[in-house]
This record gives sequence, C-alpha cells and structure tokens, in this order.
Amino acid sequence: MANYQVSIDDIRIFAFHGLYPEERILGNWYTLDVILESETQPNFSDDIANTIDYSQIYAICKQIMANPVDLLETVAEKIAQKIRDEISEEVSILVQISKENPPMGISGGRSTVVYQLH
Repeated sequence: MANYQVSIDDIRIFAFHGLYPEERILGNWYTLDVILESETQPNFSDDIANTIDYSQIYAICKQIMANPVDLLETVAEKIAQKIRDEISEEVSILVQISKENPPMGISGGRSTVVYQLH
C-alpha cells in the first residue's frame, strides 16, 4: 500500500478572528499549514483529476478564513471538515493555524492551534 501526501505550507491570510472586539476591528495575520494524507494507491497518470488538487485546498482555507469566529480551534475544525466534505477520497487532514502577535500583552510571538481529522 502506498502513502500519498499533499501539503500547502505557510499560507498567509489577513482575517478578523478573535474573542476581543479589537481583533474583529483591526484584524491580524494568520499562517496556515494543511496536510492531507491518503493510504490508497494513487493512479496519477499525469492527470489533475487523479490527485488532490491543492488549489482547491487553498480556496477552502481562504473561504473559511473570510468568516470571523472567536476561536482558532473553530477555524481549524471548519477547514478540515470542509476539505473532508469536498475531497472524494478518504484522507487524514491536519490543519495548523498560527495567529501572529496575539493580544496577550506581549509584542511579537504567535499562538498556534493544530487540529487533525482522521
């Protein structure tokens, strides 16, 4: 059995997630990594229809990030579930989201959530 993995890394998206009113007004930069893994035998044949199309994964991330919610955990879960709903093959999905400069009384840093859907 083969293992097939597709990832998109370091996607930067400006969005308005967060618990605090200023986060919904000012927004923030987020970095996403998404990894899809399949254990089915791939049959690529140089045809995009026989692969996991990472442009589709990016479009899902962009769509979900455009709708503000309070928690990064919710964003990660929504991205993973939407990918699961739209990808025809059975895959394991890992979504990692980092918020740059989270409002914790410090300058710099990031907070990160990792969510995995099997």
